[in-house]
Amino acid sequence: MASHYRPIVIWFHWLMAVMLVIVCLSMEFISLYPKGSSGRTLMLSTHYLLGLVILILAVIRLWLCWRSEPIEKPDHGHMQKYVARAVFILLYGLMITLPIIGWVDIGLWDVTVSALGWQLPQIASPDSVIAEELSQIHILMAKTGYGLVGLHGTAALYHHFILKNSLHCAPSPI
Repeated sequence: MASHYRPIVIWFHWLMAVMLVIVCLSMEFISLYPKGSSGRTLMLSTHYLLGLVILILAVIRLWLCWRSEPIEKPDHGHMQKYVARAVFILLYGLMITLPIIGWVDIGLWDVTVSALGWQLPQIASPDSVIAEELSQIHILMAKTGYGLVGLHGTAALYHHFILKNSLHCAPSPI
């Protein structure tokens, strides 16, 4: 068993963390811009495109984690082990399903997304009734993600300040 994650896995962790913050902030601050404005278009495009990048990076990071040697972790009981595993599965489930749901949703809203001369293909026919429902599901899942990220961060702080173990150092690039 290895004592630390491979550097590439660590960098993916922090790159994805930064991207998730940008994706979330783009939606939190979108109301600052009127509909049809260039600022609002920038926020939406950032959200759409980074969401898809997060999907790709999540799949790559899972592949890297599964290919890596297991990390030796201190035993803090079955409850922490199961909660950690559940949070991991739920976070990655969200990082994979949210962009897909979002992609379907923009097709249902009949929105065109393009960047660098490339247009995102539509994977759903326009339907505003289903789009409204799917948008609400997307928002609820995103808010669930906020809670899971908060739980993940709280666990890292707990391991650092309360348990005083090195588990929190595993995903740190430094």
